[in-house]
Amino acid sequence: MPLSPPSGFAGQVPYFFLSYAHIPTHDPNSRSDPNRWVVKLFDDLCDHIINMTNLSQGQAGFMDVELRSGHHWPDRLSDALATCRVFVPLYSPRYFDSEQCGKEWAAFLQRVNNHTGPEGQIPEAIVPALWHPLPPDLLPQVAQSIQFTHDGMGTRYREEGFYGLVKMSAMRSHYQKATIALARRIVEVAQRTPVPPTHPPPRYVDLRSAFHDYAGHRPLRVTVVAPGLAQLPSSRIPYYYGLTPQEWNPFRGENNTRSLASHTEEIAIAHGFLAEIGSLEEHSRLLTSAEDSDAPAIMLIDPWATIEAECRRTLRAFDRRRRLGTNLIVPWNPDDRQTVEARPQLQRSLDSALHNHLTDPSPDVTTVTAFRGALSDALGRMANHLFKTAPAYPPEGVPTRRPRLMQPEDPK
Repeated sequence: MPLSPPSGFAGQVPYFFLSYAHIPTHDPNSRSDPNRWVVKLFDDLCDHIINMTNLSQGQAGFMDVELRSGHHWPDRLSDALATCRVFVPLYSPRYFDSEQCGKEWAAFLQRVNNHTGPEGQIPEAIVPALWHPLPPDLLPQVAQSIQFTHDGMGTRYREEGFYGLVKMSAMRSHYQKATIALARRIVEVAQRTPVPPTHPPPRYVDLRSAFHDYAGHRPLRVTVVAPGLAQLPSSRIPYYYGLTPQEWNPFRGENNTRSLASHTEEIAIAHGFLAEIGSLEEHSRLLTSAEDSDAPAIMLIDPWATIEAECRRTLRAFDRRRRLGTNLIVPWNPDDRQTVEARPQLQRSLDSALHNHLTDPSPDVTTVTAFRGALSDALGRMANHLFKTAPAYPPEGVPTRRPRLMQPEDPK
């Protein structure tokens, strides 16, 4: 018979929170959703859980379907993290590269660690699922002690992951077996180890990614020099801005709703970097000190930000350091009439703040495509530089002479 929630937790929904790494859409004009197979898995899990419990439609699970960037979460996501019973991370190479996913894990883990069971034990309320197989030794420390394969889910699941099963029609029976087993596992954990809700809900800015020790990629500091809506110059239209600097989108339009920070995070991963994105205020101490002066870094600059005196002061202090590892990208949108008209003034403001770093002329970044190209070129140069300058670690032991090719001996 369907299971009922434990006493005292009857109103606690959703049952599970599906944490997954969003795949961004490369073609803004495409109607195809690159995350549609994850949505199918989520829908199938919800359907199974509803049939295994007395939950009503919409109470079984939560997944965030929007690609996020910046330093805030929508209320629905925060509330779901604060109330869900089971956290289901969907393992993939992209998952552990995502700061968003790392902070979702950290938020739930904070809840779990603040609650102990009747015998003082920390509840096991994290139930991982494999989207694509990963070697266990490559997982971050926080994930290495959690079992993510179960006999009931089948050998094919361990070999292929849910993506391999859902994509191939010949694997349909294996997919059904694995999804039902995962749904059953979620229900069992939710009933056995209920985790009380937390209040207030977690805030993005208060959390550190649970994957901070993951060694899959090199760190890349990305500084967004742009105002949030509250700091916007009085003369500037707000259309291209969000609540935080990280939501700045200078090419905003019907076919482009993603911030530059979001594009940067995606392209950085493709070049082997893990972007650590922050505002000028958040990175000001590092930018103006001698610390990590040659570390790889990107600075995305909104010319309108340099109108403000405090911004210019910080940029001048950075400029005096001549940080060779930092690449600057300044977008100019030709469709933004206000920027076009104010460009002479904005250019003077930029030059006065970043005289040393803007000495080499570079082509204007006037479209999203041009931005992605410029960023990709810069990251490619950084990756090559790191490869050339990385220390060598020869094998231990007595060195041997390198073999040489000899001329063949004359036949006797």
